[in-house]
Amino acid sequence: MNTQDVIRLASQYLDNLSGHIFDVLDISKPVTVDAALNLAKVISKLSPLLGNLIEFNTVEFLNKQN
Repeated sequence: MNTQDVIRLASQYLDNLSGHIFDVLDISKPVTVDAALNLAKVISKLSPLLGNLIEFNTVEFLNKQN
């Protein structure tokens, strides 16, 4: 498979991840206003975690291809 084929395959795979649930973390509604404020301070730290999960998932998929 050439580079363009791999990029096309990875792009299709990423498109299909839309709506996918990574069953790793569960965030529930905060019980107090203070808890909501604390959650708002750390929620941005979830973005790198999610990015890494998408990356690892995509690499695993591509490694299974011929």
